[in-house]
Amino acid sequence: MISIENLQTSIGAVEILHDISLDVPAGKLVCVIGANGAGKTTLLRSISNVLPAKAGEIRFDGQSVRGIAPHLLARRGLVQVPQGRQIIPDLSVLDNLTIGATRIAGLGEAEIAESLEREFTRFPVLRERRSIPGGSLSGGEQQMLALSRALMMRPKALMLDEPSLGLAPQIVKSILQSLRTLANDGLAVLLIEQLAFLALDIADDAYVLQRGRLVMSGPAAELRHDRSVIESYLS
Repeated sequence: MISIENLQTSIGAVEILHDISLDVPAGKLVCVIGANGAGKTTLLRSISNVLPAKAGEIRFDGQSVRGIAPHLLARRGLVQVPQGRQIIPDLSVLDNLTIGATRIAGLGEAEIAESLEREFTRFPVLRERRSIPGGSLSGGEQQMLALSRALMMRPKALMLDEPSLGLAPQIVKSILQSLRTLANDGLAVLLIEQLAFLALDIADDAYVLQRGRLVMSGPAAELRHDRSVIESYLS
């Protein structure tokens, strides 16, 4: 669903990503781990075309993303949950959920209502708090809202930038398990995660990013037991 070949991305005169190649198939959860400053967020911003690639090729659902605005990619099904959640704090939980879905061509009121019920079932606390401002939610509840808001757009591929940031362990496990279930149901999921051990525990495949270069990749279960990964990221 997402295919990247020899991606190079620069910010100003500084090249951040060097010859990155990776794949995120439908029905798979792929994680990218690495230290702070490795280029993980830049990778997601490149895929979304927020930062246009300097060189290389990014394909989504078989087509190049080159020249396509980020919001148009989102409408086609390439949806990102950014770091820090970025919900709209003054809008209600319900309005936060529906705002994205209303911009997807072909989604009628009945389909939006069906999607709302699905997300309220996934995270019952959102049903309970549907009428209060999003900014009044706890950090964990806001992350649930951000994830559900993205899913309201019926993505083909879902990208998440460190969804565990600042959250209690039990909330993190709940969110990551939801991502595992989504992948099992056929969604392509690309997860950038600081909690490498948990990410490798639920992912199908994994990539290790170091100073803008991929230095290791393979089945997540194998990387989870690789000594060099353990010493660098899991100790």
